[in-house]
Amino acid sequence: MEEKTDLTETIQKLEKIYSGSYMDVEKQFLRLPDGREAVREIVHVRNAVAVLPILSSGDVVLVRQYRPAIQKTILEIPAGLLDDGEDEESAAKRECEEETGYRPKKLQRLLHYAHAEGYSTGWITLFVATDFEQTGQISLDNTEHLEPVQMSFTELQNLVLQNEIVDSKTILSAILAEKWLGL
Repeated sequence: MEEKTDLTETIQKLEKIYSGSYMDVEKQFLRLPDGREAVREIVHVRNAVAVLPILSSGDVVLVRQYRPAIQKTILEIPAGLLDDGEDEESAAKRECEEETGYRPKKLQRLLHYAHAEGYSTGWITLFVATDFEQTGQISLDNTEHLEPVQMSFTELQNLVLQNEIVDSKTILSAILAEKWLGL
């Protein structure tokens, strides 16, 4: 096997640009592997979870919500940030119940990935959820406005293929869940 080139970029200096409630942004002054210098802007965010709830009927539950960054109302799977000290499974169950009123009893981890690796430190873990207690306890954050939408798994797949689903966590979950379900 061929020896791999070290592609590490070495931080020479950091400069905090912005600090907010959701994210911090820093400018990194770097030395590239070939000795040249470069500047990168990095967004620091908390890690997140997302859940594809699959009901015993085979239907899935998504949420419709407006996303100001893309100025569009989209369909996506329930998701949210991990609270301090919270593990991924607890966060996934909490987010699913808060956004849909369904509390999963079973979770299957699908994937852990860097969702914007070119500029962000954030990771997201995707789950499939089954075997629910329907609590009806939708409990949104005070700035959250969304509505649950139930549809067949086939309809979700069709929306992905028609480019009607634009959210990466939902697209990945639909693709991975198809294999997980053995379809």
